Amino acid sequence: MKLVHTIIRIGLGLMLLVFGLNKFFWFMPDFEFGDNVGAAHLFQAFTDSGYMWPLVGGLEVIVGLLFITKKIFPVALLALIPISVNIVLFHAVLDPPNIVPALLVAVLNGYFIYRNWNNYRHLFS
Repeated sequence: MKLVHTIIRIGLGLMLLVFGLNKFFWFMPDFEFGDNVGAAHLFQAFTDSGYMWPLVGGLEVIVGLLFITKKIFPVALLALIPISVNIVLFHAVLDPPNIVPALLVAVLNGYFIYRNWNNYRHLFS
């Protein structure tokens, strides 16, 4: 089971790393939003702002590297919470057909937090 957790952790880390780096280097094709005009407008606003996209991309790269190396893993899990919540909400509200990868990130984040709950218990006592 430990091998499965390691594979999932590294896989999620690689996914975050690739999508984070893509926000800087644009090596993957742009998203297709179809008729979801709101999603396209928000996506364009993030990229045009010069602030939000580098912030999100940088955080994804850092969290991805921390997942892959398992350095300060409990901190990386906490840093992933706002990312995963916003990804899920973006797709739930503006782009429902593409919500599955967002749900995967959120569920895996929740699962790893559950598995490492002893690191967070004191926050809720």
